[in-house]
Amino acid sequence: MKPQLILITHVENRAVTEGFVPAALNMGYDVFLLTDHGLAHKQYFAGKQASPTQIIECDVFNPMAIIDLLHTLAISPAVIFSNSDHLQASTAIVADYFFCPAKDWHLCYQAKNKAAMRTRLTNQNQPNVWTHTWLAGQPLPKNLPFPLVAKPREGVASLNVAFCDDLNALIKYASAMEQTDTCILLEAYLEGPLFTLETLGDGEHIQAIGGFDVSLSALPHFVETQASWNGPVSLKYREQALAQVAAFGVNFGVCHSEFILTDQGPVLVEINYRSIGDGREFLLDKLLPFSWFETILSLHSGKPLAPLKLSSSEAIIRYFPSGKAGEVQLSPAPFEYLNGEQNISFIPIKTQGDSVKLTHSNKDYLGALTLIGPDRQVLSAKADELSRELLWELN
Repeated sequence: MKPQLILITHVENRAVTEGFVPAALNMGYDVFLLTDHGLAHKQYFAGKQASPTQIIECDVFNPMAIIDLLHTLAISPAVIFSNSDHLQASTAIVADYFFCPAKDWHLCYQAKNKAAMRTRLTNQNQPNVWTHTWLAGQPLPKNLPFPLVAKPREGVASLNVAFCDDLNALIKYASAMEQTDTCILLEAYLEGPLFTLETLGDGEHIQAIGGFDVSLSALPHFVETQASWNGPVSLKYREQALAQVAAFGVNFGVCHSEFILTDQGPVLVEINYRSIGDGREFLLDKLLPFSWFETILSLHSGKPLAPLKLSSSEAIIRYFPSGKAGEVQLSPAPFEYLNGEQNISFIPIKTQGDSVKLTHSNKDYLGALTLIGPDRQVLSAKADELSRELLWELN
């Protein structure tokens, strides 16, 4: 009988369908996919060879519902895993109940809830920033330290994140958010370059795998437009970033953390206690000399983290966010090829017939161009050349 792996997920996404599910199957697991979007997942996997043993509809935000379901189905899981931002805490509770390797659910909650993250950093005397939790309509504190960044307290990516340089801009932002009943986090604006840290851990040891130097769109929004693997900023400040993440308590599985390099040094922007997304997980799987997805799952099976050999190659991923809403009439075709020592690939995210609703977040991406090779400058020049040839038409 094969060991049973429970993969808990929310909406359909490539990291699960093309990454973790095939990896788990390749590792010899029976894969039970639990989701509150069962139909979408069943339609995706219909007719595919690499598909879960079973796709089960479940209230994945409720750990008690998951525990009840697994008992009802007499499933004895060896691994319980999720890559969803929203589901780390509930997954950790379920994993702990079934005596599977698990993250600390308190820490998962504090990583996801940005206000709780700021409180934890303050209590640890770590580098931090002024912050205030606010519900639209409630009184604001006096002497707000403009400019501010306003964001959903438990948001994802750059969705509904905005730069507010004065009170009028903040009131305008709040009026747009008022219908959502979202709890808003106000943070003093951190000026400086954005970089990331990618880590793996086994509960005892944590290893920095690398990081990205990230380019952003023009204010007032924060859409990521390009990421360069092991760029000069992420390389120089990796140990400081790792020390902050480790002090926060992150030490198990995969974690994607983001920092702003201020004049005083790196300051955490957010901790995502799951794998990096937006196609960069597949870049790492291709770039690194080990399987990104299988290594993550092996940690959740309880295997210790051996020192991992890393790659010396350079890599760039460039995104193409839409500048307007509309329906896609024309999009470039996907491609992948070798150009000397360069591995170049392009994946369209929006294709003919898809609609784009402008959100000023990664949901606006039309496509992603990935380049891997030995020379960063050569990759950058090639990215510029190809970018001029990638065209979309929307109306």
